[in-house]
Amino acid sequence: MHTTTTRNSGCCGQTGPGQAGSAGTLERPRYFPRQLITPDELTLEADYFRDRMRRHNMYLHGWGVVCGALVCPAPAKTASTTGQAATEPWRVRVEPGYVLGPYGDEIVIDIPGEVPLRGDGTAADPWCGEMYARDPAGPFYVAVRYQERRTRPVPAQPAGCDCEDLPCEYSRLRDGYEFGVLDHCPGSHRPDDETAAGNPECPACPESPWVVLAEVTVDADGVVTEIDNCSCRRIVASARDDWRQCGGDTSTS
Repeated sequence: MHTTTTRNSGCCGQTGPGQAGSAGTLERPRYFPRQLITPDELTLEADYFRDRMRRHNMYLHGWGVVCGALVCPAPAKTASTTGQAATEPWRVRVEPGYVLGPYGDEIVIDIPGEVPLRGDGTAADPWCGEMYARDPAGPFYVAVRYQERRTRPVPAQPAGCDCEDLPCEYSRLRDGYEFGVLDHCPGSHRPDDETAAGNPECPACPESPWVVLAEVTVDADGVVTEIDNCSCRRIVASARDDWRQCGGDTSTS
């Protein structure tokens, strides 16, 4: 049993790229004695705090790669007979990292993942398939986007022996991600030469959920010849290592 859902309500209250809406969930439930609590109230509360965090990430921190998520050649499945490190053709490897999506979602790449560079142009679960660029000549732009998944199916009421006999409901929502391969570097990943002056306007909601990680070049046989982790990568400034010690005389008598 497998289902995937995508939710991008953190920016503009969208349910998908390009769909305009409100600023997300701005209302939370107020609990009182003898209240009948349903899934709607509990879901509303969760949505309220998640959308609030998405707006915080989007408007105060921006979006892009925070750390890690480097794209490297994928090691070959079989050992090389020449003694040199062999790589897998038409495939790259994405290292663990932390990314903020265009709609304020956290994208935690917790394990290394391999991404094929060619295919049929479809999108699917990152453990089963990816989005492929249709032009085999490249260059290819390896990207990642947030994807929410339903997990842990359990029997619905009335309870039965197992999930095969009775309808099931998913009991968890998991923050996930999906790798993709684009055929161009989006304009949102290029530096803006214009300098903002005066009172800034709220930025428009990005049309695409993808965050590009690297530009990959291959030869006619699919052997990776160059990986550029810089030119089409948005990097979000982090204050994690921005710290100091107190100065002056701190001694006490």
